[in-house]
Amino acid sequence: MKRNIATRFGLGTACSLSLILAACGDPCLDDGLGKGECVPAGNADEVGSEETDETADETAEGTMEDDTETGTADQGTTTETETDTGDPETYCADDDMDGYGDPEDCEEVPAGEDPPAGSVPQSNGEDCDDDDANTFPGAAPNDDPEACMTDADGDDFGDEMPSNSNAVPGSDCNDTSANTFPGAAPNDDPDACMQDEDDDDYGDSAPVGTTIPGTDCNDADANVFNCTLWCEDADQDGAGGQNCVEVVPGEEPPEGYVEGDNDCLDDNPDVYPGAAEQEPELCTADIDDDGYGDMNAEMTYPGSQNGTDCDDSSATTFPGAAEIDDPNACMSDADDDGWGESNPGMGVAPGNDCDDGDAARVVCPDAVPGCVDTTVGGSADLMATAFGGDGNYTFAWTPADTLSDPNIPNPVAMPTDITTYTVTATDGLGNMGTDDLTVHLTDKSWILGGVPEAECEAVGFLGAPAAHSFSADGTTTCTTSNSDPTAYICPIVHESVRITGTMSVNTTSDDDWMGFVWGWQSEDQFYMLGWKQANQGCGNAGIVVKLVDRQDAYTGNDFACDADTPNVTVLMDQSETTTAGWIDNRVYDVEVLYDTTQTEITITDTSNSQVVANFTVVDDTYPSGQFGTYDYSQQAACNGPWQSSCL
Repeated sequence: MKRNIATRFGLGTACSLSLILAACGDPCLDDGLGKGECVPAGNADEVGSEETDETADETAEGTMEDDTETGTADQGTTTETETDTGDPETYCADDDMDGYGDPEDCEEVPAGEDPPAGSVPQSNGEDCDDDDANTFPGAAPNDDPEACMTDADGDDFGDEMPSNSNAVPGSDCNDTSANTFPGAAPNDDPDACMQDEDDDDYGDSAPVGTTIPGTDCNDADANVFNCTLWCEDADQDGAGGQNCVEVVPGEEPPEGYVEGDNDCLDDNPDVYPGAAEQEPELCTADIDDDGYGDMNAEMTYPGSQNGTDCDDSSATTFPGAAEIDDPNACMSDADDDGWGESNPGMGVAPGNDCDDGDAARVVCPDAVPGCVDTTVGGSADLMATAFGGDGNYTFAWTPADTLSDPNIPNPVAMPTDITTYTVTATDGLGNMGTDDLTVHLTDKSWILGGVPEAECEAVGFLGAPAAHSFSADGTTTCTTSNSDPTAYICPIVHESVRITGTMSVNTTSDDDWMGFVWGWQSEDQFYMLGWKQANQGCGNAGIVVKLVDRQDAYTGNDFACDADTPNVTVLMDQSETTTAGWIDNRVYDVEVLYDTTQTEITITDTSNSQVVANFTVVDDTYPSGQFGTYDYSQQAACNGPWQSSCL
């Protein structure tokens, strides 16, 4: 019976009933597309032809006859061939024929029908660009074996800038060259995307696009790769610009060329890499040659790089200049004491050096007020502050014997004579500074000499000083001989003070000079007032005011003449003061208002209260200094008593 059924369906001996019932996928049962055609064994290529159909009919008739004769066929019954059915499948268009279909262009194909031409099963429908056969999943396996990338040059690396935004960017910097990809030149860089046309493992030194340059100066010759880049040094600063040539070993570079192209500004010899020794990596300017580049270089020299020098016009201003103050801050330290200027220019960090012109002065105390008035038996409140250094101050005042406490910033003074107090401030690092103030006794005259406590002393300018006598408990002095120019200097340093006293010549012999000095710094620098009785040689009657600043040895002309000399400058002559000479045995009151920028002087004849002279000397060369009497070649020139008070 199995044979008859098989024969009825035209299968021959190559197929069995069990295969028909199971649709097992044998070639005679299933063509792989869900169709249920079967053909006799050995005749699969004739399926569907008229000859095959006729043979099948004849075979069927013969079989039926045989069955009738044997009585085994179903009587009066005819059985027709049944067609198998299956699930539909989905196919996607593959327009670029790269084996991957467009996921957006798919259709379902019923079982038993042919798929559209040029399509692929949906399982391969993952193409991100179906218009480019070089773009599909796995196109660049060296980047990602599954990602949809573009690899136009077939080097297995994906284009880093694909034209279709749906494609995943790869690492190939030039997807038009199969010799350009990451690792192409391992002798230069095993990871960098370089071009190596001559396959010598060195990258082209002048590639196109975003390809990283290598060191191969001739990428068409595998035997030439180690060239040197020589560039024109137009500004002759030792660094090359951008006009360059590559020189192979054994050849000479052009004249005026140097190795490298790192000069950012080849038309300015002040700007080049390494100009600032402390910042060698920068292409900048170091005009003051302190090792640090101008922090405004980019603005001043477009194309250069900013350094860290906050003032490139000062060699003492740079980062770390004041290493004690701050080892990193850009400060100014002109005196090289490790402390920064406390009041620098714009853009410079302030430091804690109170006097950057004097390495010995880091801490500066300020004794206030600078001038104090009191009376005999009275007292005066003193005060000191300080700035500079580390800020941790201690104070010490001298002389200590007339102070309530010399080791505090604000002691009370009870002097018995005019006294200058000096305060010393010391910071926690041992930096010290001093300042002073004077307490004047308005009801007590200065002691000039003749007693043990006197501190004034005579100074002779051309030889031995004149001899002096003293009276009135040492408050008045007179010359006892006709001598060379002499000053009698007292130790108190005056500033912003009113000084009053008297002058006279207590004889009728001679007609030379009496007067006084102030602003005394030393015997080389001071102001001098000389008053002569009568004309004589180069000196005329009247008052002359001079500024003394000795440059050479003194001569008689410095004191006798009314003209400038190398050591003396005439500030005011008789035409501005008085042409009148002093009168024998006449006492004159003197008032000196000594300020920091000018001195007003008034001389009054006590016999008639007439003002002989009143004038103002405008000069600030010596804003503070000592005071003393002056005489030249005049016997019995007398001074005193003198007193002082604050302006």
